[in-house]
Amino acid sequence: MRTALSVLLLASALSACSPAQAPVASANAASAAPATAIAWRQGDVDDAFNEAAESGKPVLLYWGAAWCPPCNQLKAGLFKDPAFIALTGKFEPVYLDGDEEGAQAWGERFGVRGYPTLIVLDPQRNEITRVAGGNDAAELTRVLTVAAGRRSAVADTLATALATPARLGAEDWQVLGDYGWEVDANKLAGTRSSTDVLNALAAAAPEPALQRRFALLALATAETPRSAPTATRELLEAVLAQPGEVRRNRELLGYAGAKLVKLASAGPATEQRLGQQLLVALERADAAQGNRADDALSRALTELALARQQQPEGALPPTLVAQVKQRVAAADAAASDAHARQATISSAVYALRQIGDDAGAEALLLAEIKRSEQPYYYMPELAELAEQRGDTAGALEWLKRAYEGAQGPATRVQWGALYVEGLLRLAPQDAPRIEQATDALIAELQAQPSGYHQRTRQRFERLAAQLKTWSGKHQGAQTLARLQQRMQQACGEQSDSACRNWLS
Repeated sequence: MRTALSVLLLASALSACSPAQAPVASANAASAAPATAIAWRQGDVDDAFNEAAESGKPVLLYWGAAWCPPCNQLKAGLFKDPAFIALTGKFEPVYLDGDEEGAQAWGERFGVRGYPTLIVLDPQRNEITRVAGGNDAAELTRVLTVAAGRRSAVADTLATALATPARLGAEDWQVLGDYGWEVDANKLAGTRSSTDVLNALAAAAPEPALQRRFALLALATAETPRSAPTATRELLEAVLAQPGEVRRNRELLGYAGAKLVKLASAGPATEQRLGQQLLVALERADAAQGNRADDALSRALTELALARQQQPEGALPPTLVAQVKQRVAAADAAASDAHARQATISSAVYALRQIGDDAGAEALLLAEIKRSEQPYYYMPELAELAEQRGDTAGALEWLKRAYEGAQGPATRVQWGALYVEGLLRLAPQDAPRIEQATDALIAELQAQPSGYHQRTRQRFERLAAQLKTWSGKHQGAQTLARLQQRMQQACGEQSDSACRNWLS
């Protein structure tokens, strides 16, 4: 920016002497204008690291997908934010779409659990940090601003924190507190469980706010939390009393808030009081950010989770049902562009189904597939609604349409597997149709050189288990033998033996 400004000043001075130079000054002024979009490298991971080796900048890797709702939330908000766009100039930014060639292999290499994930790596490919994409723009910008100036591998920082915590500085602890443990896939913790590591960090952290942050994460990630209700209640109340901590933990308190309230409660009265405290704290935090319609809908989902938790079999309060419908309508109306709608509609549909308004959910989905750029994304939900009311043919037709309309190799495998699973569940007697659909899915894989990785591998492994169960009940041994032979042919160029041994 300093160089561009110097050139602009020089050109301006020359233009005062020679009118013929005025267009040059104008052109330079335009080139010095702030960037209006992120200069992503589309899928060129190796090229990004080559550039990083020359520039010394870290690589900012964004892992996402066109259909992913929270990815579209980033595109609608953070990726349009001028402060964040300017910040990306300190990185070599690369966008790795899950359907790019080789993307799933990269996802497996970097230990990416799901979309969206942002990872910062140094030019030698050591991970500096990673964050989930669910926090607000200001929080993500703050986290990545710190990461832009670091060159320490987060694994080294964690090792020091666990061995000699007094050696870490305030920024080191900040990085560990901001780290995206929920999208880590236990990569950083290694052989230890993330819950144990987070509890150790909570005990070692120098500041109370960080101690509470790690303790909350440990409770949220633990399959069977061992903390006593009194200690959990004191922890939760301390966090909710601090607006700054609520904002920092907004995403965590939203999706795990009901669970944390349950763990902190000794009975229904305490649970109700803590639940109300949580909702008030979330509303205060969202109001500070403008109380957007999608935030209000998110709070409604938290309130629904609390209500269902307190009265699993009871009817929802009519006021809550009316509130959910109002917030769904507001979020629907506020989501004006394609990215915002893709980020909002799934949450809106989920909210309507939680209050028992399946007809409203179906109407919203049917309207959306007419305007969405990824209509196939919503079709499995329509299939589920059809299956729920006993319309087997309709359910299978929606699943088939979703598969046929899906775009991108990894996405087609994912939606194709959903179709085969639907056939196994709803038409188990139709062996030829099951074999034909599975064979088509294997052909999708064959078209992907070295494609048996990450989400694609996970989908095939899950499908293999279901095919084996189906075979045992419906005499499908010969079908499986043919499919296995077909898979071995498709995996001829795959280096992973798991691909060739599928169904074995």
